[in-house]
Amino acid sequence: MGCIKLKNIFGEHWKQSYRDLKISAKPTQSCGLASSSKNIAVGFIILFLFFYGGIVSIIDINNYERNPPVYKLLGHTGSILDIDFNGFNENILCSSSDDCSIKIWDISNLESKELNESTFTLQGHRMKVTNLKWNPTVDYALLTTSFDCTAKVWDASNGKEIFSTSICEHPSSCSWTPNGDKILVSTKEANVSLIDPRSGNCCSKFKAHDSNKLTNALWLGGHYGDDHLFTSGFVDNKTRQIRVWDTRKLDKHLISNDIDSSPSPLIPHWDPQIGLIVLASKGDLTVRIFQYIDKELNRAGEFKATGSMKSFCLVPTDICDRTKCELGRFLFNTDCKQINLTSMFIIRRNSATTMNELYGEEYDTARYSVRDWEAGIEKNLGNLTISKSKCTQMIKDKDAGCKFREISKTIQECNAKYGTNFNNPELIPVLEQLKDNITDLIKTIKT
Repeated sequence: MGCIKLKNIFGEHWKQSYRDLKISAKPTQSCGLASSSKNIAVGFIILFLFFYGGIVSIIDINNYERNPPVYKLLGHTGSILDIDFNGFNENILCSSSDDCSIKIWDISNLESKELNESTFTLQGHRMKVTNLKWNPTVDYALLTTSFDCTAKVWDASNGKEIFSTSICEHPSSCSWTPNGDKILVSTKEANVSLIDPRSGNCCSKFKAHDSNKLTNALWLGGHYGDDHLFTSGFVDNKTRQIRVWDTRKLDKHLISNDIDSSPSPLIPHWDPQIGLIVLASKGDLTVRIFQYIDKELNRAGEFKATGSMKSFCLVPTDICDRTKCELGRFLFNTDCKQINLTSMFIIRRNSATTMNELYGEEYDTARYSVRDWEAGIEKNLGNLTISKSKCTQMIKDKDAGCKFREISKTIQECNAKYGTNFNNPELIPVLEQLKDNITDLIKTIKT
């Protein structure tokens, strides 16, 4: 069952906040904040005698108080430009800096208030590293982009570079496709490239917006995204614009909306479970919320921050309070001294609306190793994925386990035989049988 169309989403500011902090005022292309379900990561700057460098500061997300305990990750000799938590292991995070390096940190055992050594330091970029993004389906596969006009993929489990490709322009954002096989890179000249890093080939490249200004792009995966991309850029020097594209027909956009007039670029966040796109911008007060569902981009609501935002991020939705119809949480910093928290709610006007209709079906992804990914082994067919971690208990049952293995075998055979050729008529009866097998498996689990 899919999610219903949402409207009149509103924001409610929390009375609690993380105060008395010393957040870096260094402008970055990224959001400047990162969050897991347990911790918040933000960049600090330290200047002491002859040492100048950036600090990654970790704050317990449940510790709302003045001057909360801050765990400091030391090692960068330049300002922190981007931070990202690993989606499979929230105790692993990465950080990039002006010093051209990327560091991998393990914060599972923060016994002291400072950690002086990272697990790995990734060296290879010749200029500052502006953006980071973990692969959504591959353990420890990390994508980085730099002002040296390259995009690199690393194996963060051993600190080795796997692939490197040239972009020819200064990058502004990067992301993975939902199945983790390709990368999406946008540039400051409003160009967007879809690249296969394993072959080094550029699958497609197009001009996303008319103005040659910074453009951000992300892939709309999950239940509603299909093969569609979302970009935010400019019509002219100040008019901000958002667009949706079909990767199969990049000669013309599907949807185009002009937002307002402002020189600051919009940074999009995507929730694949309910199809929400949250747009925020540094220096702005307004946070805009759209929903992309049934190939329509609908304005779902907005709220005002308490001041001009300097950095921001979304909190993982698995900690939201669904009993209160909370759709998401938004962290933002306005004065480099505190981090504020706003919850996004929707009023449940119809009591007949089920939670599945409100929140949509749970979107899960496959998970496999960097070695398998390098070898080209895919474990998912389109948006159809099976999580082994969530089927551990199920496999213990002999009948359900046999059915699960049969479904997995069918998916692997389809990937090997048909690849991404979903227009092949021979695939239709196979998918119909696969659908029946999954329905039968669900009935077995429920009983």
